[in-house]
Amino acid sequence: MMKNTYAFLLSALCCVTLSACNDQSSQSLEQSNLNDFTLTSSKVIDGGDLPITYTCDGQSISPPLNWSGAPNATKYYALIMDHKAPEGMHWYWTMYNIAADKTQIKADETLGEVGSNSVNDLNQYAPPCSKGPGEKSYTYTVYALSAPVTFNSNTKVDRSALLAAVKDITLDTASMTVKYSRSANSAEHKPDSKPTPEG
Repeated sequence: MMKNTYAFLLSALCCVTLSACNDQSSQSLEQSNLNDFTLTSSKVIDGGDLPITYTCDGQSISPPLNWSGAPNATKYYALIMDHKAPEGMHWYWTMYNIAADKTQIKADETLGEVGSNSVNDLNQYAPPCSKGPGEKSYTYTVYALSAPVTFNSNTKVDRSALLAAVKDITLDTASMTVKYSRSANSAEHKPDSKPTPEG
């Protein structure tokens, strides 16, 4: 009788342990699925060097980007490219209301609506073009949104305005950081067509 009771208890304990393991595996899988949203580029890897083509020392065009794994409820995307400088945040690219069926931006392409940059305050891509030599880091972030971004007609859509607008409708984000180092010669002879702050 004692042996039967012991066997029953041991069996029950194994079932509980297996159930807990299955629950943990399920939670881990769900967590993994939440982190599937990724941002990549065919021209640069995360942590890699940004090709000169996409800077003011090259063709001054925006780089190609690809993203995948966005949440199923995604209706639109937004994009910000920025750099944290000693004196504050600089931003070079802001786009929003990119359709949910888009999964890439080609080089020098515009999707959705475009906000301003902190370089010349125009609604366009501004290439990295720091005043001084040395390595700088630039981050691209794509926001998966549950609804379109809306602004009042008189709103100036800069980085802070866009971040505030997507705060409550962001389902997930994917980021990629790249580096660029200007030579001393390039820093001293910047193109006149692209007035830029440091960064």
